[in-house]
Amino acid sequence: MGGCRAPRRWVKICATKNPVSRQERYRARYRALRRGWRDSLVLYREAVASQVTAGSAVLDVGCGHADWLIPELAPARLTIGVDPDVAALERNRMVRLRVAAVAERLPFSDGVFDVIVSAWVFEHIEQPAEVLAELYRVLRPGGRLVFLTPNAWNYNIWLIRLIPNRLHDVFTRRLYDREEFDTYPVRYRLNSPRRLQRFIRAAGFCRCTLTFNGDPTYVGLSDLLLVAASTVERLLDLPPFRKARVHIIGVCERPG
Repeated sequence: MGGCRAPRRWVKICATKNPVSRQERYRARYRALRRGWRDSLVLYREAVASQVTAGSAVLDVGCGHADWLIPELAPARLTIGVDPDVAALERNRMVRLRVAAVAERLPFSDGVFDVIVSAWVFEHIEQPAEVLAELYRVLRPGGRLVFLTPNAWNYNIWLIRLIPNRLHDVFTRRLYDREEFDTYPVRYRLNSPRRLQRFIRAAGFCRCTLTFNGDPTYVGLSDLLLVAASTVERLLDLPPFRKARVHIIGVCERPG
């Protein structure tokens, strides 16, 4: 979230300030090397688009100032963004209504949303059971939760966890061209396949599909490192290791 510091107990990483960052340039190179590969944000946007219709009421949890879902949310009859960072909310042009709140206490009645979307938020959640219970509560029966989050089993995350939280802002600004204070403490309490399935089922969701997608550009930010990281991605294509790819895109349903 850009602009100011959000509460430490529920914070997220937001969009980059540079539309063509170094990471995006290396992603373009990786696409050229590996035909057919699509980055995780593209897959997330497709998942959101598949759930949003002209009659949908959509809640974006942790919307910050990001704008990557503008085309996907355009058909909805109602879009509301929730974030604890007021300054970030004021900059958001993706949603029609903006509410300052935390995910553990959503100021909405039961069953009012058809779709809930959330990107780059689950890795920062301190209280997974409370958050998922709230998301379940405000979804209507048959509604869908769509999320994108890093995978705690991936080697990139192991490397990130070696860096103290106080240094994350410095590293991510230099490596990924993010704005100052767009990086916040990570918890990884809702980011492994097992934990996701356990907390999601405990909250009452059913038919939850998890898609695992690779991306070598978190460490492959030089020609040599891109080659090395791309080799690791080939290893993660093998069936025993696919659940260790760097990103998880989830689509979960509240029973009708």
